[in-house]
Amino acid sequence: MSKRKADLIISGDWVKELRALPVQLAKEGSLILVNSANNAALQIINTYPKGGTGNLAGGVEVITYSTKLFTRATVVNRAPLAFIYENGTEARHYVTEAGVQHETGRMPPAHVFDPIVRRWQRKAEARIAALFAKWGFTVTNAAA
Repeated sequence: MSKRKADLIISGDWVKELRALPVQLAKEGSLILVNSANNAALQIINTYPKGGTGNLAGGVEVITYSTKLFTRATVVNRAPLAFIYENGTEARHYVTEAGVQHETGRMPPAHVFDPIVRRWQRKAEARIAALFAKWGFTVTNAAA
């Protein structure tokens, strides 16, 4: 069983400064990350087609891990067919044991999960950059 996941991770030159941040800044940043991950998950759920089983949307969840100064929010889809839906399949052609030609069509990729997560990740990075600037940090190369 494959699972789709994407971490909302802030990296770069801030790592040294992050170690000395006040707890309040970490709390505010944590809220931004978790909120963005939840919004991404909700948008993914609403974008997936409404099928008979609801497995695609039902497999989407947000996993969070937090400490006093660190937060990780991961959006995953544990649905068994999520990988196939997102990436598609190739056409398959074969001959059965009875000698009958069998043609299975190609399923095009849907590309729902990754673009939505990346869009919310950029929003989170921009909001965290603004938060750092509000606290007096100099922010360079921030997401637009």
